[in-house]
Amino acid sequence: MRIRFELYPDNIYPYLVPPLRPCLTRHSACTIGLGQGSGNSSVDPEPYWTEISDYFSFLALPVVVTFALATQVTSVVVLCQQHTRASLDIYLLGLCLASLLLLATTSVLAAQHYVGVYEALIRAQPYALSCRDWFWYTAIWLIVMMAFERALTVSATRASVLCTPTQTAVVVVMVFCVGLVSALPRFWEYHSAEHFDKRTNATALAAVKTASTATAEYNTMYFWYVKTLTIFLPYVMMLVTGLTLALRTRGPALARRYTAVKHTSAAAMARRMKEETALSRLLILLMAMYAAFSTPLCLLELLARVLPAWLDSETRVFAALHNLFTVLFFLHYALHLILYFCYSKHFRLTLLALCCCCC
Repeated sequence: MRIRFELYPDNIYPYLVPPLRPCLTRHSACTIGLGQGSGNSSVDPEPYWTEISDYFSFLALPVVVTFALATQVTSVVVLCQQHTRASLDIYLLGLCLASLLLLATTSVLAAQHYVGVYEALIRAQPYALSCRDWFWYTAIWLIVMMAFERALTVSATRASVLCTPTQTAVVVVMVFCVGLVSALPRFWEYHSAEHFDKRTNATALAAVKTASTATAEYNTMYFWYVKTLTIFLPYVMMLVTGLTLALRTRGPALARRYTAVKHTSAAAMARRMKEETALSRLLILLMAMYAAFSTPLCLLELLARVLPAWLDSETRVFAALHNLFTVLFFLHYALHLILYFCYSKHFRLTLLALCCCCC
Protein backbone atom coordinates (compact mmCIF):
# COMPACT_ATOMS: atom_id res chain seq x y z
CA MET A 1 0.00 0.00 0.00
CA ARG A 2 1.34 3.41 -0.93
CA ILE A 3 1.56 5.82 1.98
CA ARG A 4 1.29 9.53 1.14
CA PHE A 5 2.80 12.20 3.37
CA GLU A 6 0.35 15.09 3.14
CA LEU A 7 2.65 17.79 4.46
CA TYR A 8 1.24 20.42 2.11
CA PRO A 9 -2.42 19.68 1.34
CA ASP A 10 -3.57 21.17 -1.97
CA ASN A 11 0.00 22.37 -2.67
CA ILE A 12 -0.24 25.23 -0.18
CA TYR A 13 3.26 26.71 -0.02
CA PRO A 14 5.53 23.67 -0.18
CA TYR A 15 8.71 25.59 0.75
CA LEU A 16 10.17 25.15 4.22
CA VAL A 17 12.29 28.30 3.85
CA PRO A 18 10.76 30.88 1.49
CA PRO A 19 12.61 31.57 -1.78
CA LEU A 20 11.85 34.55 -4.04
CA ARG A 21 8.07 34.23 -4.22
CA PRO A 22 5.15 36.72 -4.12
CA CYS A 23 4.10 35.44 -0.69
CA LEU A 24 6.00 34.19 2.37
CA THR A 25 3.11 32.86 4.43
CA ARG A 26 1.89 29.25 4.46
CA HIS A 27 -1.76 30.08 4.11
CA SER A 28 -4.56 29.10 1.76
CA ALA A 29 -4.77 32.75 0.74
CA CYS A 30 -1.27 32.41 -0.72
CA THR A 31 -1.72 29.14 -2.57
CA ILE A 32 1.00 28.71 -5.19
CA GLY A 33 -0.65 25.72 -6.87
CA LEU A 34 2.49 24.02 -8.15
CA GLY A 35 2.03 21.52 -10.93
CA GLN A 36 4.38 19.55 -13.14
CA GLY A 37 5.52 22.37 -15.38
CA SER A 38 2.23 23.29 -16.98
CA GLY A 39 0.66 24.61 -13.79
CA ASN A 40 -1.87 21.76 -13.75
CA SER A 41 -1.02 18.99 -11.33
CA SER A 42 -3.83 16.78 -12.69
CA VAL A 43 -2.04 16.35 -16.02
CA ASP A 44 0.86 14.39 -14.58
CA PRO A 45 0.89 12.93 -11.06
CA GLU A 46 3.60 14.06 -8.69
CA PRO A 47 6.70 11.85 -8.48
CA TYR A 48 6.59 9.80 -5.30
CA TRP A 49 10.18 10.73 -4.39
CA THR A 50 9.12 14.35 -3.90
CA GLU A 51 6.88 13.27 -1.00
CA ILE A 52 9.70 11.28 0.60
CA SER A 53 12.13 14.17 0.09
CA ASP A 54 9.69 16.69 1.56
CA TYR A 55 9.06 14.45 4.54
CA PHE A 56 12.78 14.00 5.15
CA SER A 57 13.43 17.75 4.81
CA PHE A 58 10.52 18.53 7.12
CA LEU A 59 12.02 16.32 9.85
CA ALA A 60 15.68 17.12 9.20
CA LEU A 61 15.53 20.93 9.05
CA PRO A 62 14.71 21.58 12.76
CA VAL A 63 17.29 19.01 13.84
CA VAL A 64 20.02 20.53 11.66
CA VAL A 65 19.18 24.12 12.62
CA THR A 66 19.00 23.29 16.34
CA PHE A 67 22.34 21.48 16.24
CA ALA A 68 23.90 24.32 14.25
CA LEU A 69 22.59 26.88 16.77
CA ALA A 70 24.08 24.87 19.63
CA THR A 71 27.49 24.59 17.96
CA GLN A 72 27.56 28.27 17.03
CA VAL A 73 26.67 29.31 20.59
CA THR A 74 29.45 27.04 21.86
CA SER A 75 31.90 28.61 19.43
CA VAL A 76 30.94 32.13 20.53
CA VAL A 77 31.42 31.20 24.19
CA VAL A 78 34.81 29.62 23.52
CA LEU A 79 36.07 32.52 21.40
CA CYS A 80 34.94 35.03 24.03
CA GLN A 81 36.77 33.07 26.75
CA GLN A 82 40.14 33.14 25.00
CA HIS A 83 42.61 35.39 26.84
CA THR A 84 44.85 36.07 23.84
CA ARG A 85 43.08 36.76 20.57
CA ALA A 86 44.69 36.88 17.15
CA SER A 87 43.12 38.61 14.18
CA LEU A 88 41.76 35.29 12.92
CA ASP A 89 39.95 34.74 16.22
CA ILE A 90 38.14 38.07 15.77
CA TYR A 91 37.09 37.03 12.27
CA LEU A 92 35.86 33.69 13.56
CA LEU A 93 33.88 35.41 16.32
CA GLY A 94 32.22 37.66 13.74
CA LEU A 95 31.48 34.65 11.54
CA CYS A 96 29.93 32.79 14.47
CA LEU A 97 27.72 35.77 15.35
CA ALA A 98 26.61 36.18 11.72
CA SER A 99 25.89 32.45 11.43
CA LEU A 100 23.99 32.46 14.72
CA LEU A 101 21.79 35.36 13.62
CA LEU A 102 21.29 33.76 10.19
CA LEU A 103 20.04 30.56 11.80
CA ALA A 104 17.78 32.49 14.19
CA THR A 105 16.10 34.50 11.41
CA THR A 106 15.70 31.36 9.31
CA SER A 107 13.96 29.70 12.25
CA VAL A 108 11.40 32.52 12.24
CA LEU A 109 10.69 31.92 8.54
CA ALA A 110 10.37 28.13 8.90
CA ALA A 111 8.42 28.17 12.19
CA GLN A 112 5.07 28.46 10.40
CA HIS A 113 5.35 24.82 9.25
CA TYR A 114 5.89 23.51 12.80
CA VAL A 115 3.95 25.74 15.19
CA GLY A 116 1.26 27.06 12.88
CA VAL A 117 0.54 30.41 11.26
CA TYR A 118 0.19 33.12 13.90
CA GLU A 119 -0.20 36.85 13.40
CA ALA A 120 3.06 37.61 15.21
CA LEU A 121 4.98 35.26 12.91
CA ILE A 122 3.38 36.73 9.80
CA ARG A 123 4.29 40.28 10.82
CA ALA A 124 7.86 39.18 11.59
CA GLN A 125 8.38 37.33 8.29
CA PRO A 126 9.31 40.38 6.13
CA TYR A 127 11.90 41.53 8.66
CA ALA A 128 13.20 38.00 9.20
CA LEU A 129 13.72 37.55 5.46
CA SER A 130 15.56 40.86 5.20
CA CYS A 131 17.81 40.10 8.18
CA ARG A 132 18.43 36.58 6.90
CA ASP A 133 19.90 37.97 3.69
CA TRP A 134 21.88 40.54 5.69
CA PHE A 135 23.56 37.92 7.84
CA TRP A 136 23.97 35.55 4.89
CA TYR A 137 25.93 38.15 2.93
CA THR A 138 27.94 39.00 6.05
CA ALA A 139 28.90 35.36 6.69
CA ILE A 140 30.04 34.87 3.10
CA TRP A 141 32.19 37.96 2.99
CA LEU A 142 33.69 37.37 6.42
CA ILE A 143 35.01 34.06 5.10
CA VAL A 144 36.34 35.84 2.01
CA MET A 145 37.92 38.65 4.02
CA MET A 146 39.71 36.40 6.52
CA ALA A 147 40.99 34.22 3.66
CA PHE A 148 42.12 37.32 1.77
CA GLU A 149 43.98 38.69 4.80
CA ARG A 150 45.53 35.29 5.42
CA ALA A 151 46.66 35.06 1.79
CA LEU A 152 48.32 38.47 2.05
CA THR A 153 50.00 37.45 5.30
CA VAL A 154 51.50 34.24 3.95
CA SER A 155 52.54 36.02 0.74
CA ALA A 156 54.72 38.50 2.65
CA THR A 157 58.48 38.02 2.46
CA ARG A 158 58.79 38.03 6.25
CA ALA A 159 56.64 36.40 8.91
CA SER A 160 54.59 39.30 10.23
CA VAL A 161 51.07 40.18 11.33
CA LEU A 162 49.07 42.14 8.77
CA CYS A 163 46.30 43.41 11.06
CA THR A 164 46.06 43.83 14.81
CA PRO A 165 42.97 42.49 16.66
CA THR A 166 41.60 46.04 16.95
CA GLN A 167 41.94 46.66 13.23
CA THR A 168 40.35 43.29 12.53
CA ALA A 169 37.38 44.18 14.73
CA VAL A 170 36.89 47.34 12.68
CA VAL A 171 36.96 45.29 9.48
CA VAL A 172 34.36 42.87 10.89
CA VAL A 173 32.04 45.77 11.80
CA MET A 174 32.51 47.21 8.30
CA VAL A 175 31.59 43.86 6.72
CA PHE A 176 28.40 43.80 8.82
CA CYS A 177 27.60 47.31 7.60
CA VAL A 178 28.25 46.40 3.96
CA GLY A 179 26.03 43.34 4.36
CA LEU A 180 23.25 45.56 5.74
CA VAL A 181 23.54 47.97 2.82
CA SER A 182 23.48 45.06 0.36
CA ALA A 183 20.27 43.70 1.91
CA LEU A 184 18.48 47.05 2.24
CA PRO A 185 16.14 46.47 -0.76
CA ARG A 186 14.74 43.45 1.07
CA PHE A 187 13.39 45.67 3.88
CA TRP A 188 10.96 47.28 1.41
CA GLU A 189 10.21 44.19 -0.65
CA TYR A 190 7.64 42.51 1.60
CA HIS A 191 4.99 43.76 3.98
CA SER A 192 2.17 42.27 6.03
CA ALA A 193 -1.25 42.97 4.55
CA GLU A 194 -4.76 41.59 4.45
CA HIS A 195 -5.09 39.10 1.61
CA PHE A 196 -8.42 37.85 0.22
CA ASP A 197 -8.90 34.09 0.49
CA LYS A 198 -11.07 32.83 -2.35
CA ARG A 199 -11.65 29.50 -0.63
CA THR A 200 -13.24 30.93 2.49
CA ASN A 201 -14.38 34.29 1.02
CA ALA A 202 -12.62 36.03 3.89
CA THR A 203 -9.53 38.14 4.38
CA ALA A 204 -6.39 36.75 5.96
CA LEU A 205 -3.13 38.33 7.03
CA ALA A 206 -0.14 37.38 4.85
CA ALA A 207 3.36 38.64 4.09
CA VAL A 208 3.26 39.59 0.41
CA LYS A 209 5.36 41.57 -2.02
CA THR A 210 4.84 45.29 -2.27
CA ALA A 211 3.43 46.64 -5.51
CA SER A 212 6.68 48.40 -6.44
CA THR A 213 8.73 45.19 -6.18
CA ALA A 214 6.27 42.80 -7.83
CA THR A 215 7.47 43.68 -11.33
CA ALA A 216 9.49 41.28 -13.47
CA GLU A 217 12.20 43.90 -14.01
CA TYR A 218 12.85 44.32 -10.29
CA ASN A 219 12.89 40.58 -9.64
CA THR A 220 15.33 39.95 -12.50
CA MET A 221 17.66 42.75 -11.48
CA TYR A 222 17.70 41.77 -7.82
CA PHE A 223 18.12 38.09 -8.67
CA TRP A 224 21.35 38.74 -10.56
CA TYR A 225 22.47 41.17 -7.88
CA VAL A 226 22.09 38.46 -5.23
CA LYS A 227 23.85 35.86 -7.38
CA THR A 228 26.76 38.25 -7.90
CA LEU A 229 27.12 38.72 -4.14
CA THR A 230 26.72 35.04 -3.25
CA ILE A 231 28.19 33.09 -6.19
CA PHE A 232 30.15 34.87 -8.90
CA LEU A 233 32.29 37.33 -6.95
CA PRO A 234 32.94 35.38 -3.70
CA TYR A 235 33.64 32.10 -5.52
CA VAL A 236 36.30 33.73 -7.68
CA MET A 237 37.95 35.30 -4.64
CA MET A 238 37.74 32.03 -2.71
CA LEU A 239 39.42 30.20 -5.56
CA VAL A 240 42.25 32.73 -5.83
CA THR A 241 42.87 32.96 -2.08
CA GLY A 242 42.56 29.20 -1.65
CA LEU A 243 45.21 28.54 -4.29
CA THR A 244 47.45 31.19 -2.73
CA LEU A 245 47.12 29.63 0.72
CA ALA A 246 47.76 26.14 -0.62
CA LEU A 247 50.93 27.23 -2.43
CA ARG A 248 52.31 29.57 0.23
CA THR A 249 51.88 27.20 3.17
CA ARG A 250 53.98 24.42 1.74
CA GLY A 251 57.13 23.49 3.67
CA PRO A 252 59.74 25.24 1.47
CA ALA A 253 57.70 28.44 1.17
CA LEU A 254 57.15 28.66 4.93
CA ALA A 255 60.80 27.91 5.65
CA ARG A 256 61.93 30.83 3.47
CA ARG A 257 59.59 33.21 5.32
CA TYR A 258 60.73 32.13 8.78
CA THR A 259 64.46 32.06 8.12
CA ALA A 260 64.54 35.86 8.49
CA VAL A 261 62.95 35.67 11.94
CA LYS A 262 65.00 34.80 14.98
CA HIS A 263 63.58 31.98 17.10
CA THR A 264 64.75 30.57 20.39
CA SER A 265 65.15 27.13 18.84
CA ALA A 266 64.42 25.07 15.79
CA ALA A 267 61.56 23.43 17.67
CA ALA A 268 59.90 26.81 18.24
CA MET A 269 60.15 27.64 14.54
CA ALA A 270 58.75 24.22 13.59
CA ARG A 271 55.85 24.68 16.00
CA ARG A 272 55.08 28.12 14.60
CA MET A 273 55.17 26.81 11.04
CA LYS A 274 52.81 24.01 12.01
CA GLU A 275 50.34 26.52 13.47
CA GLU A 276 50.54 28.63 10.30
CA THR A 277 49.78 25.58 8.17
CA ALA A 278 46.85 24.58 10.38
CA LEU A 279 45.27 28.05 10.16
CA SER A 280 45.61 28.11 6.39
CA ARG A 281 44.02 24.68 6.17
CA LEU A 282 41.18 25.89 8.35
CA LEU A 283 40.38 28.71 5.94
CA ILE A 284 40.73 26.47 2.88
CA LEU A 285 38.31 23.96 4.40
CA LEU A 286 35.86 26.72 5.41
CA MET A 287 35.77 27.98 1.83
CA ALA A 288 35.60 24.49 0.33
CA MET A 289 32.82 23.42 2.72
CA TYR A 290 30.78 26.55 2.03
CA ALA A 291 31.11 26.02 -1.73
CA ALA A 292 30.24 22.31 -1.49
CA PHE A 293 27.14 22.80 0.68
CA SER A 294 25.75 26.00 -0.89
CA THR A 295 26.43 25.41 -4.58
CA PRO A 296 23.54 22.92 -5.11
CA LEU A 297 20.96 25.42 -3.82
CA CYS A 298 22.47 28.33 -5.74
CA LEU A 299 22.73 26.33 -8.96
CA LEU A 300 19.16 25.11 -8.59
CA GLU A 301 17.82 28.66 -8.53
CA LEU A 302 20.24 29.72 -11.27
CA LEU A 303 19.21 26.89 -13.62
CA ALA A 304 15.53 27.57 -13.00
CA ARG A 305 16.09 31.19 -14.02
CA VAL A 306 18.39 30.62 -17.02
CA LEU A 307 16.98 27.32 -18.35
CA PRO A 308 13.29 27.16 -17.37
CA ALA A 309 12.67 24.53 -20.05
CA TRP A 310 14.97 22.13 -18.18
CA LEU A 311 13.90 23.00 -14.66
CA ASP A 312 10.62 24.81 -14.13
CA SER A 313 10.48 26.71 -10.85
CA GLU A 314 6.70 26.18 -10.70
CA THR A 315 6.91 22.41 -10.24
CA ARG A 316 6.88 20.26 -7.14
CA VAL A 317 10.19 18.73 -8.28
CA PHE A 318 11.83 22.14 -7.94
CA ALA A 319 10.21 22.67 -4.52
CA ALA A 320 11.37 19.26 -3.27
CA LEU A 321 14.94 19.87 -4.46
CA HIS A 322 14.87 23.35 -2.93
CA ASN A 323 13.88 21.94 0.47
CA LEU A 324 16.52 19.21 0.29
CA PHE A 325 19.31 21.60 -0.70
CA THR A 326 18.18 24.06 1.99
CA VAL A 327 18.79 21.41 4.64
CA LEU A 328 22.18 20.72 3.06
CA PHE A 329 23.03 24.43 3.10
CA PHE A 330 22.38 24.81 6.83
CA LEU A 331 24.17 21.58 7.65
CA HIS A 332 27.58 23.12 6.99
CA TYR A 333 27.05 25.68 9.77
CA ALA A 334 26.81 22.77 12.20
CA LEU A 335 30.26 21.56 11.11
CA HIS A 336 32.16 24.79 11.83
CA LEU A 337 32.85 23.76 15.42
CA ILE A 338 34.62 20.61 14.23
CA LEU A 339 36.90 22.63 11.96
CA TYR A 340 37.69 25.15 14.67
CA PHE A 341 38.53 22.35 17.10
CA CYS A 342 40.76 20.45 14.67
CA TYR A 343 42.74 23.34 13.19
CA SER A 344 42.87 26.07 15.86
CA LYS A 345 45.12 25.25 18.81
CA HIS A 346 43.89 28.14 20.98
CA PHE A 347 40.25 27.24 20.31
CA ARG A 348 40.90 23.59 21.16
CA LEU A 349 42.69 24.36 24.42
CA THR A 350 40.02 26.84 25.52
CA LEU A 351 37.20 24.41 24.75
CA LEU A 352 38.89 21.60 26.64
CA ALA A 353 39.52 23.91 29.59
CA LEU A 354 35.84 24.90 29.68
CA CYS A 355 34.77 21.25 29.51
CA CYS A 356 37.11 20.39 32.38
CA CYS A 357 35.69 23.23 34.48
CA CYS A 358 32.14 22.05 33.82
CA CYS A 359 33.05 18.48 34.75
